[in-house]
Amino acid sequence: MEGIYFYWFSWIGWVITTFFMKKGKVRTTLSFFILFMIIGGDITYHLTGYSIHAPFILLFFFSLVFIAKTKGFMQLYYLICSLIISIGYVCFHLFELFDPVWLIFDRKWMLSFVILYLILMLVKDPNHRLAVALMGICNGELLYSMILTKFFGGIEIGNFVFLDALAFNILFILIWNSFEKIVHVFEANIYKGKAGRVQR
Repeated sequence: MEGIYFYWFSWIGWVITTFFMKKGKVRTTLSFFILFMIIGGDITYHLTGYSIHAPFILLFFFSLVFIAKTKGFMQLYYLICSLIISIGYVCFHLFELFDPVWLIFDRKWMLSFVILYLILMLVKDPNHRLAVALMGICNGELLYSMILTKFFGGIEIGNFVFLDALAFNILFILIWNSFEKIVHVFEANIYKGKAGRVQR
């Protein structure tokens, strides 16, 4: 069933942000954003021959607002990073379309690993990885849909297949960020232990 991963991960994310995060603007904003995503999952807008799903618009707007808050060189750098991710996204789907034999695993998993690899190579700040990845994936979806429209027409942008794959991308990025935080905590504790022994 298409969309099941999107709804499943969204509800898990909503529960975590609502009941486990500290009270504040960040928790309230994320909780409302995820809830709007769930509510608008089946809402579609029709614009000049394109069908655009509401969650796609929300995600694209979220990534634009987040990157717009960065200043100077970093803003330009993140835009370039998102462009590279968009190209990788489009190339993956074109290879899948014309030569599907090389997809030895589930496409959602393979695409998620490709995006994760690109975002880890390009963006070192864990707080900005998700927004840059979202912008790159959304731009890639737009570009890929425009390419397909020339040949097939009636393409849906941000459908449930896209949302399922996106849910895996977000999950992998969050897991990696959490893994890095755990490693930093262990390194800090080990360093403190060594410093205490030296002082003795």
